[in-house]
Amino acid sequence: MGGIVHKSPVSCFLKEKSAKPNSHKDEKGEQSVRATSLEVLKTLDPLVTGMPQVLWPRILTFVVPAEYTGTLDCLFNIIRILIMAEERRKNNAPESTALVISTGAVKLPSPQQLLARLLVVSMLASLGKLCGVGAIGLLKILPEIIHPKLVNLWKTRLPELLQPLEGKNAGITLWETMLLQLLKESLWKISDVAWTIQLSRDFNQQMGSYSNTSIEKKFLWKALGTTLASCQDANFVSSQIKEFLIAPSQLGDQRQGITSILGYCAENHLDTVLKVLKTFQDREKHFMNRCKGLFSGKKSLSKTDVMVIYGAVALHAPKGQLLTRLDQDIVSQVLFLYGQCSQVLGMSVMNKDMDLQMSFIRSITEIGIAVQDAEDPGFRFSYKEVLLGHMLDFIRDEPLDSLATPVRWKALVAIRHLSKLKPRLSLHDHLNILEETIRRLLPLPPLEKLTDEGETEKDKEHISFLYERSMDALGKLLRTMIWDNVKARDCQEMFNLLRMWLVSQKEWERERAFQITAKVLANDVEAPDDFKIGSLLGLLVPHSCDTLATIRQAATSAAIALFCMKGVQLEMERLQGLQEGLQCDDVDIQIKISSKIAKIVSKLIPSEEVTMFLEEVLDGLETLNPTCTTACGIWMITVLKEQGAALEDQLLEILSIIYYHMPILRQKEKSFQATLEAVSQIASFHTGAVVANLLQKPLPFDRDTKTLWKALAEHPASRGGLLRALTDKLDSRLEDDLASMGAIAVACAIQEVVSIGTPVAGLYPQLFTLLLKLVSCTLGQEMPASSLSLRRRVMQQGERQQMADPCRLSTTTLKCVQAQAMREGLTKESDEGDNLWPLLHDPSTHHLGVCALARSMAVWQQGVIANIMEQLLPSLTSSSENYRITGTAFFSELMKEPVIWKHRNLCDVLISMDQSAWDCNATLRQMAIRGLGNTACGAPHKVRKHKQIILESVIRGLYHLARTEVVCESLKALRGILALLTDRDVSFYFKEIVLQTRTFFEDEQDDVRLTAIVLFENLASLTGRRWKIFFAEEIKKSMISFLLHLWDPNPKVGAACLDVLMVSIPFLGLQDLYGVLDRLLDGQDPPRARDFYRQFCVKLAKKNQEILWILHTHSFTFFASSWEVIRSAAIKLTDAIVFNLTNQYVELLDREQLTTRLQALRQDPCVSVQRAAEAAVQTLLRRCREIGALL
Repeated sequence: MGGIVHKSPVSCFLKEKSAKPNSHKDEKGEQSVRATSLEVLKTLDPLVTGMPQVLWPRILTFVVPAEYTGTLDCLFNIIRILIMAEERRKNNAPESTALVISTGAVKLPSPQQLLARLLVVSMLASLGKLCGVGAIGLLKILPEIIHPKLVNLWKTRLPELLQPLEGKNAGITLWETMLLQLLKESLWKISDVAWTIQLSRDFNQQMGSYSNTSIEKKFLWKALGTTLASCQDANFVSSQIKEFLIAPSQLGDQRQGITSILGYCAENHLDTVLKVLKTFQDREKHFMNRCKGLFSGKKSLSKTDVMVIYGAVALHAPKGQLLTRLDQDIVSQVLFLYGQCSQVLGMSVMNKDMDLQMSFIRSITEIGIAVQDAEDPGFRFSYKEVLLGHMLDFIRDEPLDSLATPVRWKALVAIRHLSKLKPRLSLHDHLNILEETIRRLLPLPPLEKLTDEGETEKDKEHISFLYERSMDALGKLLRTMIWDNVKARDCQEMFNLLRMWLVSQKEWERERAFQITAKVLANDVEAPDDFKIGSLLGLLVPHSCDTLATIRQAATSAAIALFCMKGVQLEMERLQGLQEGLQCDDVDIQIKISSKIAKIVSKLIPSEEVTMFLEEVLDGLETLNPTCTTACGIWMITVLKEQGAALEDQLLEILSIIYYHMPILRQKEKSFQATLEAVSQIASFHTGAVVANLLQKPLPFDRDTKTLWKALAEHPASRGGLLRALTDKLDSRLEDDLASMGAIAVACAIQEVVSIGTPVAGLYPQLFTLLLKLVSCTLGQEMPASSLSLRRRVMQQGERQQMADPCRLSTTTLKCVQAQAMREGLTKESDEGDNLWPLLHDPSTHHLGVCALARSMAVWQQGVIANIMEQLLPSLTSSSENYRITGTAFFSELMKEPVIWKHRNLCDVLISMDQSAWDCNATLRQMAIRGLGNTACGAPHKVRKHKQIILESVIRGLYHLARTEVVCESLKALRGILALLTDRDVSFYFKEIVLQTRTFFEDEQDDVRLTAIVLFENLASLTGRRWKIFFAEEIKKSMISFLLHLWDPNPKVGAACLDVLMVSIPFLGLQDLYGVLDRLLDGQDPPRARDFYRQFCVKLAKKNQEILWILHTHSFTFFASSWEVIRSAAIKLTDAIVFNLTNQYVELLDREQLTTRLQALRQDPCVSVQRAAEAAVQTLLRRCREIGALL
């Protein structure tokens, strides 16, 4: 069996190490043998009889050499089987495999060599390679071979070390740290200087076995540094470091190698490392030493390499020793080296060498991390400001149109670590740093454009990598600098730096800003207790409907994170599901999802921060794209629905903010509608407060205010009690003496509310009476200057500036209410039509407008009219004279309605009317007399019952000669009243009435003349026996007026005169005149005035010359009449009288006076008067000649 073994491929493999091929043919043969041997090893059972003796311990000699790395899987497996078999032999002799451990002439690897090799190969376990796992497994069973002192330590530590490998690969960094820690603990346990020195040499000997980029090589450097750190022989450590510094090429990648070794070595030998580094720098300063290095062919370390070394030394230095050596021995040296590299001809300039910049940044970053890890609250880093300045310079110097270097990324990382160190930066410095870093990254072109600059796919991947790392670094920097502040206000100030980017018009800039914001807020950050999320939330949530899915996702993540930051419990699973749905590009789906999210979280916004939230959302409504503005509106309305009830303290501020934005939002229809709905939503909770606030707007209301009132009236949530609230406010603000501006504002608001068709049925009586009162109280009132709106308005085409007239504003509201009431059948159209409203707001015609308004009342609406009358009744005794006039005028018209008298006792009103008929105010007297007169139509029985007091009050009005309106009203009232009374009822007042009536036959106002004449006609039926002769005499005196006014400018007066003549003739016994008068009644061919008067006088002369003479004596007065037609008629009548007088009466004529007057009339401006005067003169002369001839 032994012979077979020695001739097998295994034996050949084991002998391979000493044999070397002599030719290319021999080398190929050896490779063939090696491949065959490897295949045999894979299938070999090492426990076959005799095999352990062949394999052991010779097989150990193949573990260390690099050329056998490919066989390590099999080698480790065989070694493990052999050793485990030996362990079983010791525990159970009958099962022994007869493994004899005998070295013989074989030179086995030293324990240090095995440990070094196995530790380095163990790194491969982090990559999932079996040889790495095998190496660590072998270490577990070889502690006695490595060093007896390691048995107990490894028995405990190695199972723990293997745990990360169970089920998955361990992270490279974690695995490396654990292996280095095992090495450190093992060396401490061995505590043998010679053993440690030898291990360091064995690590060094393996340098050439691995490529510079392999994880084994990187671990080897760190393991060597860790071993030197554990070595207690300072001289040896110093000599080794010097050797590496002078000849770093032996380490492979000299910068990485020397940096790792010196860094890890500094963990226990900081003073030694710094001393050697300083000596090395001093040596390198001498020109001759640099030349020796060059001529010897050895590549020496550059200043840039040394800078990196200092950073690594600081990073690994003992925390207790670092801070005392930091400024002078580390940072100052780094700055000195960088300064030397940045000098040209002795002048400092910005060095564009990327390697120098990256090395400097790396060193500063590691220094910052080291100081931070030292955790000394009292330490103040004196170079902080200087180093931050350098980092910012690097960032500023990077181009804004490309991303080809990692300088930005690495500088941001350095700034982040430096910013954590004391002394703390001021808020101003924080803002400057963040603003500079943000504006050097976010404006970069889109990633697609950046990657297009790469020539190869690898270049493109590299640019993408730099982009992701740079943005991540910026996010971490912002996160660090913002949340390291204890002042919420400072945090908010720094957040505001992102504001302009979050609303940028460029998608890629918004995308970056939102992704950074999400990073800043992620992972349950600890914000100051008083940090406000409302404003930031309002800035973020509208973008849940942005154009890019990445923006939508980031905005939603950031919003959710804000609530988590405040410790709010959220429905995370549901929210995350909704957030995933935002990846959909369908805008409608986005809006629905955003709305659902709003409903979930809006009630969780701190109520005291809702104002800030709404202000931000309103800004969004002005500036964002259409889908985002839609989201703004949804969130605003949802928040107000959920929290509106709790916003009473913030109400005025919220409304003020909304009003501020309305002029701009009006230009965006959807945004403006959302704003209107927001106000309506607030009003649904706080109607009174919203109404009160809107009423404070300057008068007249601007377009936005009017729109708000209409929106409140239209919105289902607020319209319910709006009109009632306004009516109540109008009632409370209205005073008898003078209406306040507040009352006028309420009226203007009511107009807007009613103008959109708001029903008024339930409030109409109260609303009508209050508005009528307001119109009355504002008559002649001017708007105070302080109430006028100073706001500049852009007039729309066709729009006219409304005059600030309180009464006009009030009247307009009443007009609007009446129009709505008409549509609801509560009233009817006025007989004055649209002329009613100018009458109403003009102080001189207000009473007439009120009368017309009263006539438009729907008297069949008994309940409505009764309520109106009840509420207007106090007006009759009001302290306001205007209001008394208004009330009296209104009731004066209602007094003629029998239906009202039937259902309501108006005796109190009648008494008030009687009292007001004696008032010193002429208009009030006029309206009171009208009411008394109208009572004749509405309640004849009341007139008969109270005839005395009524007649006295009305007759009294006939003496108010200064105001013919009162006289006319009295005359009209007497007509109605006298029609109800008998001659006996009137007998006492008959003479007075007749005499006063006659005085108005020549009144200039048509209505007065007409009424007086008609009343005189009516009096004819009330003469009785007592006054018949008296009345006949009065007819004689009045006949001249009747005859002349047959041709009155007003045809109605002429017709009345004809009627009164027909009635009066019987009193004079002149029935023969009926024929002449009948000709006037015949409308087909009425006679001319001259012909009529001649015919009339002919008849009259035959019957009664006396009356003819009386007519003559009264005619002179009419020669001076203001009416041309009357002057002409008077002359013609005089002509007819003179022509028909008997000679006896002609002799009695004052011919001189008559001639003079007629001659004067010949110069009258009116031609017809001139001709009539000429004819009369001729008639007079002819009659005079006739008399002279007779004499």
